[in-house]
Amino acid sequence: MKTNGNRRDFLKQTLAGVAGISPLMAMLGSIEKLEAANIGNEYKAIVCVLLEGGADVCNMIAPVEDDAYAKYKAVRKNIALPQVSLLKITDAYGMRENMGAMQKLYLEKKLALVANVGTLVEPVTAEEVRSGAKPVPFELFAHNTQRDQWMLGDAAGSSNSGWAGRTADQFYAAGDTASAYCNVNAADVNTLLLSGGREEAIHFSDASISPDTMKRYGFGPESGGSDLGEVYQKIYEEKRANSHKMMAEFSKKRVAELDRPDKLEGLFDGVREFEPFSTGVHEVGKPLGSQLELVAKILSVKNNFPGSIKRQIFFVNQHGWDTHDSDNAHQVGYLSECLGTFQAALEEMGIAESVTTFTISDFGRSLSPNGAGTDHGWGSHAFVMGGAVKGGEIYGSMPSIEMDSPDAWYDRLVPTTSMESYLSTIVKWFGATTDELNMIFPNLHTFKTNGMEYMA
Repeated sequence: MKTNGNRRDFLKQTLAGVAGISPLMAMLGSIEKLEAANIGNEYKAIVCVLLEGGADVCNMIAPVEDDAYAKYKAVRKNIALPQVSLLKITDAYGMRENMGAMQKLYLEKKLALVANVGTLVEPVTAEEVRSGAKPVPFELFAHNTQRDQWMLGDAAGSSNSGWAGRTADQFYAAGDTASAYCNVNAADVNTLLLSGGREEAIHFSDASISPDTMKRYGFGPESGGSDLGEVYQKIYEEKRANSHKMMAEFSKKRVAELDRPDKLEGLFDGVREFEPFSTGVHEVGKPLGSQLELVAKILSVKNNFPGSIKRQIFFVNQHGWDTHDSDNAHQVGYLSECLGTFQAALEEMGIAESVTTFTISDFGRSLSPNGAGTDHGWGSHAFVMGGAVKGGEIYGSMPSIEMDSPDAWYDRLVPTTSMESYLSTIVKWFGATTDELNMIFPNLHTFKTNGMEYMA
């Protein structure tokens, strides 16, 4: 990928004049981090689906061959999937019986499986972990810590911004209007994934926006009503008049946020309607189908965004995967149904080649049950879907699911693929160079990415 030399030279010359302003430069980052890739005219989007709580992937993918299945059943006991019910995807493995939509996508080569991926400080074997010869990630089995490491894209602990925030910074130069609309949260929760960039992520709750909302509640440059309105009015004044660089930068960000409704007026004009997305049964929080439908609607009006946006990262969240006292049958079936419907919507719009959807999760689950469900684990499988995916294949090393597995530590799979290797493959397709990938994923150099070429 070629870089835009003129724009980068301009940024260096411009910033050289303020290089002595240490607080501002510390906040914005180095000059090199303000460089932006030349992304051309091709639109691409990636959609991150968080399976919140830790997905039990051994009850999503299971061996179908007799000997391997017998070992699987011995360790999974009462929660083992029936062998005859498995939907075959290879000679060796099958999907759960309610994953028909995902099986179809896999057989059509639109879906790939990335095996045994997880947070790693450095490459390790199960034996090295057992012996304590190599370090493991901080608070390995804690939901919040492990989820944060996935969002930060760094299990070594050197990052304080989300990898999507850093990606946006690499793809858009400072001052680009489009950078304000690169990262989009369509979930019902905030996320570290999109945090820490020069521009804050935009958060939509539905496919509509009221341009005058902020003014109606007393916010905005021409308002002043209510105590809160006066506070925001003061921020506008600070942006215009304050010579303190830190305060001016803070005010600039808040003003940009308040001005968004005006700038996005008409965004959802002509929004496309799709075949109904399922809202699930017994869903906690905003249903995954509703979130993916919102993403599809935003994609249908992507050309309405200011600044000719060419790259976007979307975040959605499926709750309910922390299955200590139950099987994850409902979550699995609902995920499959939603992904199938979403991919159909992308194909209907003719943009399936331009959008890649992928899953992440806190961690996997224990191999053996605790009675009714499973406990926190480590290694997990991930799914990647889209027209640009080299689907119908399993990438990485499938672990042995058996009693005293050589691939496990205390009944938890030890990852053989790092999250950096997995995520960087997607961001490379997005358009990042090798240098940019190493800035986005600071610990990437520790891992090999051979065998991760699942993107066209």
